[in-house]
Amino acid sequence: MLAAGLALFVAVLAVLLDTGNPLYVPSLLLIGAVVAGQLEFETVRELGALPTLLIGLIEESAKLAVPAVMLAVTLTRLRPRAMDGLVLGVAVGSGFAALETMGYAFVALLRAGGHLEPVTILLLLRAVTSPGGHAAWTGLVCAALFAIWGASRGWLAWLRFLLVFVGVVVLHAAWDSTAGGSGHLIVGGLSFALLMVVTWRLHRAARTNGPER
Repeated sequence: MLAAGLALFVAVLAVLLDTGNPLYVPSLLLIGAVVAGQLEFETVRELGALPTLLIGLIEESAKLAVPAVMLAVTLTRLRPRAMDGLVLGVAVGSGFAALETMGYAFVALLRAGGHLEPVTILLLLRAVTSPGGHAAWTGLVCAALFAIWGASRGWLAWLRFLLVFVGVVVLHAAWDSTAGGSGHLIVGGLSFALLMVVTWRLHRAARTNGPER
């Protein structure tokens, strides 16, 4: 499955790069989610248990695949901005979260023997916390990634990207290590607040100094 998923990912990626048609982005998102899931499964089988930090590293790296491709495409035509990365990252993270929620809801339905109450509670919780989950994490990382190009000090921009990526992986691990409920609300609230601060700073910089790099 991992080999087939990677092959499909490369095939869809080649078509996207060749045509530049955004119609293929959802397919790339779906395949990327499948590849991330398979990587986690293989790691669990080898290690017997999967540390939350490793889960965060695998999923956050997998979600970067689509924005990285879009960045490579735009570099030949346009000058990417940090805000472009933030918007694209939020979209990718939301798509990933939607697919993940579908999986969790299906498992909850099976465990509940077909009763809908646990599924409804799960969907409600994830609906409230999702903006501070995958959407916020991928948005923050992609904003830092897109900000590298055009930055006056490239090494400093790369360092900032790495620090943001590590921070997002830690937030993801903290999310996974909580049992849900209040823990998710705390981590999700912090992540969403960080996303709003970055969004506000980018808008402010665009108004005062032109487009943010």
